[in-house]
Amino acid sequence: MMKFIASDVEEAKAKARRAFGEKLVVIGVRELPGGEVELSASDQPETIAPSDTPTGQFGRDTRDIVANEKSPARRGNGLEQPLERKFAEDNLAQLSDRLSGHGGLGTNGSADHISGDSLAAALSAHGIGAKLIEAVCQGASKARIDDDLFRLETGLDDAFSFAPTDIGANTPIMLVGPTGAGKTSCAAKLAARAMTHRGAAFMMTADTGRAGAIDQIRTYGEILGADYHIVETPHEATAAISNNGKNCPVIFDTPGISPFEPGDIAALRNFQEALHAEPILVLPASGDREEYADWADAFAEFGARRIILTKFDATRRVGPGLDAAYGAGLTLAHLSETPFISEGLLDASPQFLARRLVSGGVGRVAG
Repeated sequence: MMKFIASDVEEAKAKARRAFGEKLVVIGVRELPGGEVELSASDQPETIAPSDTPTGQFGRDTRDIVANEKSPARRGNGLEQPLERKFAEDNLAQLSDRLSGHGGLGTNGSADHISGDSLAAALSAHGIGAKLIEAVCQGASKARIDDDLFRLETGLDDAFSFAPTDIGANTPIMLVGPTGAGKTSCAAKLAARAMTHRGAAFMMTADTGRAGAIDQIRTYGEILGADYHIVETPHEATAAISNNGKNCPVIFDTPGISPFEPGDIAALRNFQEALHAEPILVLPASGDREEYADWADAFAEFGARRIILTKFDATRRVGPGLDAAYGAGLTLAHLSETPFISEGLLDASPQFLARRLVSGGVGRVAG
């Protein structure tokens, strides 16, 4: 079931019809205190359960993922396991020994060697630019423990700031960024986190123009058991929140826009100011470095202070996203390296990044 807010019933029905087509079934209509109406609708006579959700291909894929999560027998090749589990304590110990004793990041026992060619080559293999490499190397030289992995962690901690989102009910989270960056799945993962820690979440999307977007948010909302609304204007968004009746975290998924188009930015600004929301940039970890830098700078100017980097599971080189965050002075909030909604987002940390940079074939540092 989805909810639509409009000035009158006919307008609300028109919005619902765009979402459901001829299968539209009106579940209920109620008047809101501000004079608008809220129409609840579905394409089934009753509220649909997640397993019966009649969606497009994306919805079917999502249900397959959920089914696989519940089946411990399906382990696959291990790619679905978060890297933090993959690198258990024994593996981390072996990795540290290998790096320290067999031609790793620093072979002469000197912290100064961390700024040498071996670390630069490892970072450069991920597409990390010269400025960030220099910053990481300078930070790594401050490490007080003679361990290569620890020096890399120290360098990353010195180059970046880290601040995962604190899911609360006071400030709505507004995910912004390009189309295809993973904003909607990040919204679902943040909602899953809120459901776990606070027992409730409120999802909204203004991404009504992208093909499959409404099916996507509907599927996620029903799987999570979270409230969700489709909105088209800032007024509808504020009305949805004020009439929700629950003091719970609000996660707002916005459509992909160009930060260089004044009209798009103005529209996004209207939503941000109406909701008093915190904009958080969402970017894939890998892509065009210069384009990403421009995007990050533009959204930092818009007001974003934090960034979520996605698709760590779908790329070997994660440098462009890190470069963009560093260049724009954005704080790393979360990293996404699994498609599973219930796994959520990893809290960004220098420890995870260090292990990620040496775990893959491209970024592996070994003798």
